[in-house]
Amino acid sequence: MPARPLHRSPSPSATLLAFLAACAGVDSREGSAFPREAAATGVHPPLLAPLGVEGAPLATPPAYFDEPSVRGRRLPYWVLGAGRPVTLVLGAIHGGERSGAVLAFAAAGALEALDARLLRGTIVFAPVTNPDGYVAGSRGNARNIDLNRNFPAANWGGTPRGGPYPASEPETRFILRLLSRFRPERVVSIHAALACVNYDGPALEFAQELSRATGLPVRGDIGYPTPGSLGSFLGNDMGVPTITLELRHAQTPSPSEVDGLVRVLLALHELSPAPDAAPIAEGR
Repeated sequence: MPARPLHRSPSPSATLLAFLAACAGVDSREGSAFPREAAATGVHPPLLAPLGVEGAPLATPPAYFDEPSVRGRRLPYWVLGAGRPVTLVLGAIHGGERSGAVLAFAAAGALEALDARLLRGTIVFAPVTNPDGYVAGSRGNARNIDLNRNFPAANWGGTPRGGPYPASEPETRFILRLLSRFRPERVVSIHAALACVNYDGPALEFAQELSRATGLPVRGDIGYPTPGSLGSFLGNDMGVPTITLELRHAQTPSPSEVDGLVRVLLALHELSPAPDAAPIAEGR
């Protein structure tokens, strides 16, 4: 597709403060998939307090997982578009890898600015899946569990930081619930800072597209075991194309990484009208 500049690049500091405000927000209910006109409804008060943020990262309102993090922070996600195919984008499974959250928010904001109602299919963003670790700047969650070793993969159990049992952590269950609800055709989990496009399952072609767009090399193996990882569970065990997008830096994504992810998502979801598409319902 032709080169397309980003229409909006949200401020990382405002975006992340808004996320923390959302985590502490008053609405703990889990929302259903949103109607396509939700993107035009403006800024939503729960995103603004109590941190005094003057703007929200997205006009589209978040939905909330019905169980908070270990420290009681809400686990929100955003739904852009409607119908199939579905791409799920996850950020900051490792809390200290903050660039993943910035990139996920930036990509969601850029796509929303292009009018998510015209997307073919659905893109679901969960920019900070480990909010307690994000606040603490730690790899693990508040119980020092590495969430990317806590998935119910066939190879789970190779490390003590994988948890007492698979999916023992609420943040892991949040991701599993998103997988169950939306049944994505592909998943991108953003990490740092190995500077590569790692893939699991039948995702080589997808990895090559991201590599061309971001300038990061493709790697099928990162050189050490990852028992209980999302890629092991979803890609290798379940056969869902799964990308671990390893950014160059842990704090801030590069412009080429932001632009590259947006270009690939646009190519996958072809900005084209889909007037009959309906939101994906619970349990499908």
